[in-house]
Amino acid sequence: MPARAFSTVRLVNGSTGDPVLYLDYPGADNALLFDGGENHALTTQQLADLEAVFVTHHHVDHFIGLDRIIRANIDRDKTLHVYGPVHTIRRVSDRVRSYEYPFFPFQKLAIAIHELDAGTRRTTVLACGKRFEPGPVLEEKWTGRVCYETDSLCVEAVPVDHTVPCLAFALAEKPGYHPDPDRLAAGTLRPGGWVAEALRLLRANADPSTELDIQGGRFRLAALADAYFAHSPGARVTYITDTLFTDALRPQLVKLAKGAWRLYCDSFYARKEAKSAAQHRHMMAHQAAELAKAAKVEQLVLIHFSQRYAGRYEVLLDEAREVFPRVTAEL
Repeated sequence: MPARAFSTVRLVNGSTGDPVLYLDYPGADNALLFDGGENHALTTQQLADLEAVFVTHHHVDHFIGLDRIIRANIDRDKTLHVYGPVHTIRRVSDRVRSYEYPFFPFQKLAIAIHELDAGTRRTTVLACGKRFEPGPVLEEKWTGRVCYETDSLCVEAVPVDHTVPCLAFALAEKPGYHPDPDRLAAGTLRPGGWVAEALRLLRANADPSTELDIQGGRFRLAALADAYFAHSPGARVTYITDTLFTDALRPQLVKLAKGAWRLYCDSFYARKEAKSAAQHRHMMAHQAAELAKAAKVEQLVLIHFSQRYAGRYEVLLDEAREVFPRVTAEL
C-alpha cells in the first residue's frame, strides 16, 4: 500500500449526514474539499486553508456550505478554485453576489470557478478587488479526466448518472517525494512553509547538500528528506456519490476508483429498494461493493445512507460485506 501524504482525511458528517470529504496536507494552506454541503464540523481555519473545492452537483445537501467557505476565505490573499458540473458558474456567482460586502482594500480573495461540461471547461474569476463582478468566461477543450493539477497531485473528474448534472472525483498523488504526516507529527521541526519548499527541491532533484533556514537553524535537504519525507508511488482517494450504477457507466467508475487506498461511495439504498434507486438515480450498497471489488480498492467507505435506515444501518453494511469484505462506515 503506498504511503499517503495527507495529514488529514475526514468524512466531515460521517456516512449519514451531508457527504463532505476534507483532505489536508501538512505545512501549507492547500486543503481540498469534496462537496460543499453542511460543514460546521470544520473550523473556520480549516476552511481558510482550502485551495480547491470540488462540487459533485448543486442539490442542497452538496452545496449549502458554500457560504461558510467563502466567509472563511474572504480576508485571504489567495485564489480559491471551485470545480463543478454545468451551471456551476451561474450558481456560485449567484450565491457569492447575493451578499453585501464591505470590500476593504486588504481583501484580495479571487474565486476561480471552473465548470466541466462534456469535453468543455469554462472558467471565470470573481475577484474581491473588483467587487465580485463576473469576469469574462474562458471556454476551452477538456479532453482528459484531469481537471486540477499541482506538482504533487491531480484530481480527475467524470460525469455520472444522477437526476441533475453530477460529477465523481478521484485524487491521485503523483509518484515521488511526499511529506510523511507521521514523521512530521513526531519530528522536532514544526510543519510550516519549509515543507512546501523542501518538497519542491526534492521533486526538482536539487543538490542534497542544499541548506534551508528553518525555525532558527540550517538543515540539509538530504537530512530533511530522511527525517520528514517518503518516496512512494502516491495514494489514490476516490469520491463517488449520487449516481445510478449502470453497465454504461461501470467502466468509467472502475477506472476512476482503480487501486484506490480508499473509495468513498454512494450507498443510499439496500437491495429491496432497487426501484427507488433507479427512480432517484442512487447506488445501492451492494453495488458500491461490486465497484470496490472490480476496482481492487484497499478499503470501501459507504456514505450517503438514506435516513429511512436510521437505527438499522447495518443492513447496508451487511449487504456490502457479502460482496466485498473491507467495508466500513462512519456512524
